[in-house]
Amino acid sequence: MADYGKKAVGGVLAYAFTAGIIIALILGLVSPKLASINQALPAILTSVLILAGIGVGFANITESETRDYIMYVTALVIVLSLGGGVLGKVQIVGPYLESILGSLMTFVLPSVVIVGVRAIFRLAKD
Repeated sequence: MADYGKKAVGGVLAYAFTAGIIIALILGLVSPKLASINQALPAILTSVLILAGIGVGFANITESETRDYIMYVTALVIVLSLGGGVLGKVQIVGPYLESILGSLMTFVLPSVVIVGVRAIFRLAKD
């Protein structure tokens, strides 16, 4: 019975991570338009993405996944930050691509910071 509970929680957290990615993609697409409608709305939604990223960092990454997660997400953050600047210059779709990559980075960056800090605390404890 306890094993079922772990699988259920793991499944929910996996769905939460996927939902965060989807929300980041949608926010990236609509953010340029939202800013023209209401200046505060993109800031509020960005704050939600940051909180979701923190939640993923605390709850979704196990100790055995830490090293791979930090490596992959660090590479992803580098690509997202460089890609946003380059793709943002593309006519018509550039601002949308830049916004999507920025939203994805806003979601994953807090999670890798939390996972990294947790790993440092584990190393210091040993």
